[in-house]
Amino acid sequence: MYRTAQPWLGVALGLVFFALALPTDAWGQSPVSSLIEQGRAAGADAALMRTVATRAQDAGFSTQATADLLRPAVDLAEQGLPAAPLMNKALEGLAKQVPAARMGPVLRQLGTHTQEAGALVSAWASRGDTQALLGRSGPPPQAERNRLITTIAEARQQNLPLPAVEQFLNRLPDAVERRPVSLSAVTTAVGTMPDLPGARENPALARELLSAALNAEYDAESLRQLPAALEQAQRTSQRPTTAIARGAAQAITKGTPASAVLRSLFQGSIPGGGPPAGVGPGASGGPPGQGKPPGADGRPPGAGPPEDPGGSGPPEDPGGGPPSGGGG
Repeated sequence: MYRTAQPWLGVALGLVFFALALPTDAWGQSPVSSLIEQGRAAGADAALMRTVATRAQDAGFSTQATADLLRPAVDLAEQGLPAAPLMNKALEGLAKQVPAARMGPVLRQLGTHTQEAGALVSAWASRGDTQALLGRSGPPPQAERNRLITTIAEARQQNLPLPAVEQFLNRLPDAVERRPVSLSAVTTAVGTMPDLPGARENPALARELLSAALNAEYDAESLRQLPAALEQAQRTSQRPTTAIARGAAQAITKGTPASAVLRSLFQGSIPGGGPPAGVGPGASGGPPGQGKPPGADGRPPGAGPPEDPGGSGPPEDPGGGPPSGGGG
């Protein structure tokens, strides 16, 4: 019996040694699967990580290149920071067939910006005046905290300097009188900053405008419309963006409703500052630059004196109608 079993025992031992000699990928302990397990243990979305790994391998990425896509997300998860946005960025790059050599630096940069944002939000949320502003004691819920961290990181990816965000958040408790302000509204305001014309060159004015809007209880949609409204006013009036933004901030502070401020900007007027310089689409209904010249008093012919947006009614359109493509 013993002699009969010896050949089979030798075969079995041979198979074991053969399996041990195989690369780790072949028996399920690849760097990719190890990273996914490591991320899952740290609280990352393992299903999302597996989706990234599968699509990367389908795209022809090597095991090492696939692991490099996952590693920054695992690092974030182990620090208690949101990792899903980084995985979504990886999926976006894979869908666009971006090579691994180009995706790696972008993902690492996003990871760094997320770490910076996490440190900033942790310090800001722990302050007593911040908690008074938000109307709560203690740290915010993790989901709300993660949204703010993600929004700051995305703003940094759009080249908004970190000090601009830091100063906006730190000065917010003194700049806004009403209490409480929701963290969701603060997050929306931060997300608006990179799109505001001139925000990078003049962050103080961006702070003034957004703080006034938060104090006036602008809803999320009104906050998101501010950048496009300012751009439209600048194109139509050909006035400096700083003058337009300052006029808007002053009108908001005086109590002009959000709808009136936005409508005035989309029509090319500076809220509280009279009709646009030069005339434009409002007088003739045509494209900018093809309207009638100003009247003797510097206003479009036939237009009455502009109403003060801070008064009881919305500002009148100097030309009698919105410009082409404009709307409230």
